[in-house]
Parts: sequence; structure tokens; C-alpha cells
Amino acid sequence: MSYRQSDNKLSESRRRLIDATISAISEYGLAKVTLAKIAGIAGMTAGSVNFHFSSKDALLLDTLRHLADELDTSIDGALAATTTAPSDRLMAILDASLDQSITQPRKMAVWFAFIAEARAREDYQRICGIRDRKYFEYILQACTEIIRAGGKQGQMNARAMANAVQGLIEEVWQEILYAGDSYDREDARNVCMAFLASVFPWSFAMPRAGEQRKSPLRTKDKTLRIIRAGEAELTRVSPLFDLYRQFYQQPADPGLARKFLRNNIRKAQSVIFLASDQSGQDLGFTQLYPGWCSVAGAPFWILYDLYVSREARQRGVARALMNEALKLARKTRACRIDLETAVDNYDAQALYESLGYERDTEFFKYSLELA
Repeated sequence: MSYRQSDNKLSESRRRLIDATISAISEYGLAKVTLAKIAGIAGMTAGSVNFHFSSKDALLLDTLRHLADELDTSIDGALAATTTAPSDRLMAILDASLDQSITQPRKMAVWFAFIAEARAREDYQRICGIRDRKYFEYILQACTEIIRAGGKQGQMNARAMANAVQGLIEEVWQEILYAGDSYDREDARNVCMAFLASVFPWSFAMPRAGEQRKSPLRTKDKTLRIIRAGEAELTRVSPLFDLYRQFYQQPADPGLARKFLRNNIRKAQSVIFLASDQSGQDLGFTQLYPGWCSVAGAPFWILYDLYVSREARQRGVARALMNEALKLARKTRACRIDLETAVDNYDAQALYESLGYERDTEFFKYSLELA
């Protein structure tokens, strides 16, 4: 094994333990978390935990740093991707603070657990305090510029407004903690927008009720159409496949995407389903590969790729594609459908489990990297 492969394995193990720690704190609370519980959730031995972390305190501290770094990356990235307008910067901070990957209910539970302990722990207080001060300064600067742009310096206090915005974000986080996976982030964003439009009407528009939520898409009412893609659809599905690869940190390569799918279609190596809306806009795809189960003596399908464009997510497209895969499996008399997903892809896990897929807890997955 090369040093690079070894480092990757080491990093992956640490990430796995941190993720298990987040789950353990969320389930048991900070005071009742033990290395044994964390190891059990991670599917690792207590000895392997000690190999990566010298103590429970070291693992807890690294978990807090991980969450802080994750939030930093989300907010700094959102700010870097927006304009220099203070209203856009403020909305970028709010959107990043509502990001589902950052504000999963279990992560909210961990944040509040550490915040509650921060008074007694200087290291926790330092990390939480740095985070709070940093984002308050971002918000304060944006509020100062917005008030100046409206000529309201003598009528509004920027620090008071920044405190109100920061308090609004913290209230949303608490609501996520209590509401869990059912929390409506889009509605929360509209509430935040309404507040900003109320206090800064020269910079923000009040959200209109009719435009607040995109309706779900369904094959039943023909707002969604799913077809099996052939060579005629290659120019439509390959851009989505290229975006899918980019989602997994691969460089954009339209030529590779087109060549790969064309080869699969021509040689009948896979089945691809393509989803589009009423206007013909392509929204997502799934790709399945055939396999054989020696024990069952029957075919099965590997659902290897599933992708939905950002603007079409949370509208039922992924579920419809999964249902189309199920129809294929039944039509071909397959014994099962197999799939894999990242351990921290909770949205995907929730979808799969809602459709009856069960997580494998009996077998380990092994891979041998050849490149």
C-alpha cells in the first residue's frame, strides 16, 4: 500500500469515527457517550478507536473542530460564490446556515450539547466563541452597509440588527433540533426573508406566497416523464452524468461522460432511466447494472448511479426514478436491487429506507484499488 493510500485509509477511519461520535452524542448526550458506544456505531473495535484518538476527550474535541470547520467551509464558500452586495452576502450566510448537510438534526444536537458545556470547558468555549464572533462580524458588516445604503444611520443600530439576525439563525437551529427531519427549511428561509424585508425594505423584497414552494412532480399527473434512455437520448443524459461525476469530486469531462454512456448503451451493459418535466427539461437519471446471485440462482440489479439536478431536488424525482428501477427489477424477475451510499448521505438513506431498502449489517464490503 502506498503512503497516499495509507493516509486516505487513515483519514477515512477518522471521519468514520467522528461521524459515529456525532450520532452517539445525538442519541445518548455528551455526558453519557462512551468510546464503546462510538466504536459500536462505527462498526469498529475499541482498540481501533484508541489507535486514532488517545482519549475520549481528544475524539470529542476533534468532532467539535470538524463541525466548526464544516460550517466555516459552507459559509465561506457561500460568501465567495455571491456578489459583493451586502444584501446578497447576508442571504448567503442565511442560506449556508440552513444548508441541510450542515443542519442535520443530529448535528444540531451535538452543537447545542457542546455549547451547553462551553462554560465549563475552555477548549469548547474557544471553538464555539470563535465561530460566533466570526459570523457576527460578517453579519454586522453587511447590516452596517445595508443601513448606510438606505440612509438610516440615525434611525437604526447596526449592532442591534446584527444581533437580531444572529438570533434568528439560532432560533432556526433550535427549531431544527426539535422538529427533526420533518423541518421545512424552505418555509424557514421565507420567514427569514420576510424579516429582512420588514426591517430592510430597500434591500429585500417580501416573498410572495404563490412563489414560495415548488410543487412536487409526478408521473401520474404527467408533470414528470421517465423514459429508458437509448443512443437518441445520449446528448440529454450525458450532461447529467458529467454533473453526477463532479458531485463526487471528479473533474468536468463531457467527452468521457458521453463516451462511457454510449459504450454502455451500445453493448447493453447497463439500463439508464431519464427523468424530465412537462417542458422537456431533463432533471435526473439513474443507471443500473445487471448481476447474478449464485446463492439465489437469480439475477439482481445494482443501482449504481442516481442523480437529480439541484433545482429539481425535494420534488419527488429521485423517488420516481427509484420506482422505475423497481419496475425493471420485477419485470426481469430479479431477486433484489443492491445499492451503496455514503455514510453521511442522510437524505439518500431516508429515501431508500422509505422505499423498503434495508441497511446491510451482516456483511463487510471490501475493495481492492488497482490504480
